[in-house]
Amino acid sequence: MENDSSKPQKGTLEHRPLLIFVWAVLPIIAIFGVTIMSPTASSTELIANQSLIGLSLAQLISVLIMLVIPALLIAYIYKRKVLNFLNLLKAPDPIHLLLGAILILSSNFFLNYLMDLNAMIPLSEALTNKFEGLQEATTETQAFFLNFSGVTEFLIVFLTMAVAPALAEEMYFRGLLVGVLSDLKIGAFHVIFISSILFAMMHFQFYYLLPLLFMGALLGYVYYRTRNLWVSVFMHLLNNGLIVALTLSNKVELTQIDLEGNPPIYLSIIGIIAFIGTLYYFHKRTEETSLPNS
Repeated sequence: MENDSSKPQKGTLEHRPLLIFVWAVLPIIAIFGVTIMSPTASSTELIANQSLIGLSLAQLISVLIMLVIPALLIAYIYKRKVLNFLNLLKAPDPIHLLLGAILILSSNFFLNYLMDLNAMIPLSEALTNKFEGLQEATTETQAFFLNFSGVTEFLIVFLTMAVAPALAEEMYFRGLLVGVLSDLKIGAFHVIFISSILFAMMHFQFYYLLPLLFMGALLGYVYYRTRNLWVSVFMHLLNNGLIVALTLSNKVELTQIDLEGNPPIYLSIIGIIAFIGTLYYFHKRTEETSLPNS
């Protein structure tokens, strides 16, 4: 009689990628719907009487419950070999990390112009009030975190705003969703497009919709081509961590960089050229590695 333990373990729903996709997406749609329909809490209510450590802990627990645990659970039920399915076992190619860093850094020189285009999208008065309320709450909460002082608070903020979101969001939106969508055999464009829409929805920031779609598409594309989650995690971490690091640099007067305004037009042009050139080279270098998950 054959020993069952010698057989490769299979997920309970391994041959049901559509069901897994629906399971992964429904909570995002539900949370988005509830957020849009419910009254928006003011930023004062969100951060009133909160310490930096207390609010950071609340954010970390929220990320764990909403993204990390569901991603691990769904991946386990789908494929069993969670780390393998999420592509977390292999060390990233250093060249991919370097190219990813250039893509992220160069894109930051023209993302603000996408925000200007975003502002031209017409909305009803009700939706305008709703999205402005959500944006105000997000902006004030971010400002609360960035008002840190000292090395300890910097590290807490860096963990909360850069490390945790990069790892959690990449596990869910790239590792899980891109992996499941790839198994549906719908083509690279649709895989990346759908995952980037869901990524943008989960942030509840309409006035950053186009930059979020762009960033989600870029991270999704890089992950789809490399099949290594650490590359997109690194890029995400670099993007988020750059804001925290530059804030610290401004505080200690090493730099005086305006983090809100548009960069000079010549820097934006250089950024666009660097981005396109790096993207082309990255595409050529990875054309033989963008294979479906096994």
